[in-house]
Amino acid sequence: MIYLPLSNVSQCLIEIQALILFFRDSYSRLFNSASFFSYYIFIIIFLSIPNNLRAQSNEKKQDTIARHQLRIHHDNDFITLTDRYYSSGLFLHYTHLLKNRFINSDNEQLSFSIGQEIFTPSDIKTSEISEQDRPYVGFLGLKAGWSFVKNKHGLKADVLLGVAGKASGAGGFQRWYHKAIVISDPPVWVGEMNNSFHANLYTSYRREWQLSPNPFSIVLVAEPSLAFGTRDVYAHTDFIAYFGRRNPLASSIGYNRLGSNQREIFFSFRAGYRFVARNGLLEGNGSNDTSVLLVSAEKEVMYAGFDVHHRFGKNEYWFGYRIQSAEATTTESHKYVILSYARNF
Repeated sequence: MIYLPLSNVSQCLIEIQALILFFRDSYSRLFNSASFFSYYIFIIIFLSIPNNLRAQSNEKKQDTIARHQLRIHHDNDFITLTDRYYSSGLFLHYTHLLKNRFINSDNEQLSFSIGQEIFTPSDIKTSEISEQDRPYVGFLGLKAGWSFVKNKHGLKADVLLGVAGKASGAGGFQRWYHKAIVISDPPVWVGEMNNSFHANLYTSYRREWQLSPNPFSIVLVAEPSLAFGTRDVYAHTDFIAYFGRRNPLASSIGYNRLGSNQREIFFSFRAGYRFVARNGLLEGNGSNDTSVLLVSAEKEVMYAGFDVHHRFGKNEYWFGYRIQSAEATTTESHKYVILSYARNF
């Protein structure tokens, strides 16, 4: 049995009644052409009203699509029962979906973020420089980015400006955090890298292949990226597999896209390879860096991870787990957790 909404049934009855009246009156006035055509025009306008209302409703719906987003993002290895290497990252992001685009693209976004990252050696209690396997260093940076999506292709470009060393405030923040929140002995922060300014460019390209549709879609992704600047110089490639209810690339939280409030819930696995030409947070800022401890970066680094994403209304949730091989010739592998919440408006 098929059920129709009451509003649709009522509308159909009204339109049928109008047609009956039209034909009855039109035949009685057949020789009055002016009257006939006036009735004809009236009925056309009357029957087009629902479509006009629907069009206005669709335009209003388009106007209410969220074009702005605020996101807070936190990385931490403490949850994995370690406190070393990439110890913590705290970021605040703002993203805007553009109406006036730079190029002829279906979907363009601008993003801005401020973030602080903290890196420590594996032994955070020793004051002996010779016993540290990497230098203490913090980084405070501002990032501006542009991205666009067309069909199953995506492109991103980000510019990062920031300071490393004591000027980042990372040492003081981590000492306060351990005393006030964790209630444990803080890292000693002996031998911290000297202050230095960094500028970097990051670019990436994404290509997706959908193997099965929703409600349980399977999407494969290849995403090569390049970085060039005083902080990072590398070539990196990620391979990702998504499973679950996921929007197309242009509106999916899997690619940090706005433009839809449609519910998404999915998980993913990823693996990555990076060839490193320079890591300024290990090797310092050029040949004139006089920091007491600098170490050589590994040329090849492997990455793996697991993520869970969920969009419900204007809220977005992200949990991730990352593991990577050693970044320096003196360090070991590392793992950390990602926690993120975003609000669209």
